[in-house]
Amino acid sequence: MHWNEETVALARDALRVNDYYGAIARRIAPLLTPADRVCDAGCGLGELSLALRPYCAGVDAVDSSAVAIAALRVRASEGVRPMCMDVSALCPERPYDVMIFCLFGRTEDALKLAARCCRGTVVLVKRDYAYHRFSAGQVSLGEFTAQCAEETLAARGIPYAAARFSAEFGQPFRSLAAAERFFAIYDRSGEGLSRAEIEARLVPGPSEEFPYYLPHEKRLALFHFRAQDIRGE
Repeated sequence: MHWNEETVALARDALRVNDYYGAIARRIAPLLTPADRVCDAGCGLGELSLALRPYCAGVDAVDSSAVAIAALRVRASEGVRPMCMDVSALCPERPYDVMIFCLFGRTEDALKLAARCCRGTVVLVKRDYAYHRFSAGQVSLGEFTAQCAEETLAARGIPYAAARFSAEFGQPFRSLAAAERFFAIYDRSGEGLSRAEIEARLVPGPSEEFPYYLPHEKRLALFHFRAQDIRGE
């Protein structure tokens, strides 16, 4: 995700009308204890970190985007520590009790990091669909899917539990021009969509401020397993 002033504003608009990260946090909450030190790896704007805070002792929210971390610092509550750094360089003084990788790149990269930095539970949240939702045609998500995570965990012989669920994270728009700009940013096909094709994807918005809405019910899969099983202990 490339964060800049425009993409931050779009995400903030979406969060005004959706409880996406709250829904994910409630799925993760049963895996946490009030004493747990948690790392939200690749946290982006840190909305999941903020939503997880009531369920644990504290959250380190780590991301390499200075723009995203700056936006989080404005809103961070006590117990949420924003950290701007390359996640792969993370080296905590003592291992985390829980590490969470929500839509975080390759599964192998998450496993490598968790093996070094976690002593307890590892949580992966993956897209449970195969194609990019905001592109013309079918643009594959490649290895960043739930199916790929399952295959990787099975190949490594790591026992895991999985749960599938959906969470709405649609995008509201103030105008059709704003919708066109959204698709220009997020289309991965290189082809682009016409205004008519964009309008066909929209429904009436939630308010006068946002008269247009792009529904996006994300199908997600949550995997959890023990860090010691990555290391084969």
